[in-house]
Amino acid sequence: METQTQTVQQRVFRQRHSANPPGKRIVYWMQQAQRVAYNPALDYAISKAVETALPLQVYFFLSNAIPDATAQHYRFMLEGLAETGRELQKLNIPLHIAVADDGKIPEAPFKDAACLVMDHGYLDWQKRWRDEVYATCEQSGCSIVEIDTEATVPVHLASPKEEYSAATLRRKILPLLNDFLLADPVKMEVRKTQLPSVKLATEHSGSFEDSKNLWDWAAIELKLPAETGPGYAIQGSHSEALYELDSFIRAKLKDYATMRNHPNLDIQSNMSAYLHFGQISPIEIMHRVLEHTGTPPQAIPNMIADKNRLTGMAQSIGAYAEELIIRRELAMNFCHYNPAYENSNSLPQWARQSLNDHLGDPRETDYSLDRLELGETEDIYWNAAQKQLLHSGKMHNYMRMYWGKRLLAWCPGVDEAYQILAYLNNKYELDGRDANGWAGIAWCFGKHDRPWATRPIYGMVRFMNAGGLNRKFDMEAYLKQWSKE
Repeated sequence: METQTQTVQQRVFRQRHSANPPGKRIVYWMQQAQRVAYNPALDYAISKAVETALPLQVYFFLSNAIPDATAQHYRFMLEGLAETGRELQKLNIPLHIAVADDGKIPEAPFKDAACLVMDHGYLDWQKRWRDEVYATCEQSGCSIVEIDTEATVPVHLASPKEEYSAATLRRKILPLLNDFLLADPVKMEVRKTQLPSVKLATEHSGSFEDSKNLWDWAAIELKLPAETGPGYAIQGSHSEALYELDSFIRAKLKDYATMRNHPNLDIQSNMSAYLHFGQISPIEIMHRVLEHTGTPPQAIPNMIADKNRLTGMAQSIGAYAEELIIRRELAMNFCHYNPAYENSNSLPQWARQSLNDHLGDPRETDYSLDRLELGETEDIYWNAAQKQLLHSGKMHNYMRMYWGKRLLAWCPGVDEAYQILAYLNNKYELDGRDANGWAGIAWCFGKHDRPWATRPIYGMVRFMNAGGLNRKFDMEAYLKQWSKE
């Protein structure tokens, strides 16, 4: 318990304590961490409720002002929230899902809180929401605690600045990693209480037995359009994440290090959408990998550092931990510290200068956004990748890199390519619109990479072409799977 308490305290991004808070309840504003299991902010809120003998209530706010969110994104999220509501009810903790009109968080739930706990967000709009609520609660005199729940090692603790590459961040994360991997989540219940909650005009609470009822309510309140195009087969929730993870660990993990880049194969964990919506924690993912393979947590830092010298399952665990922890948290570092992450001003100076030096180079062709969106270019591999995205809500990671870089050959410059890629990624990827998505877009244009040999259009930015795909992979199999969709 002492280790867990110390670890949760290390996760605190900011806090304000009041000696005599006037409130009658503990409130956890759940937003980024949409789960019960492995949720440090919920753990902290439960411990405060036990310590103060006050009831705990959880609020989640829906908004139609979430940038680029579509009906498919809301549907996936609400499937997870319905399950979260059921799991909280087992702990005698009510979940209240309310509407934040135009992104304005209602003040009422916080006005009589003795302590507000909230999870941390890495994007500008998430920070703005939290800053507004923080200011509201400061005026009311309640205690406030904001906790980083989604990074294995909290972003602000891992580094005080934007990191140049995975290598520079890796050196900082690895010495801290065991402290957080070895911390077990708190398992406690709070007593049932009859204290009435703050009832908001637009609120869904009580029964969460059927996610369809939640969807129907949200669709009306937010004026959501019907889902259009092919429905994504993937379903949201913590239990669905665990089912997918178990399949990966048992059937695919052993080949991850050597086969994950093959587009015609699915040697991937498919955790990105669940991580995006906070339906599963990266620490729980690692714990399940370690438990299945009999690997002690203390071995992970060395497995990451030595992954290129290892073989077999050890190499795959190291490679997967590199992606799940180092690369994912490099993306968080990027968005947390670089205010220009949504545009090409976020690129390193050498990359932007090199691309601008080649603005006059002839482009291959000029495609309208409509043709790009439908996957109607002369590049059969690009089209297949776009159709995989349209029909499944995700794209194979290697093809995502190729797909992004090819836009430079078709756009007048990096600014246009950056914005088109952001539009396609954020609209169709279930895991779009988060730190990983923004870092992936920027990587296509030189972020977190090094200069390469100069070539037309791309300058010194890393180049990928169809010839490279054909040399490395069975692209015919990939085309058969996706080009006719």
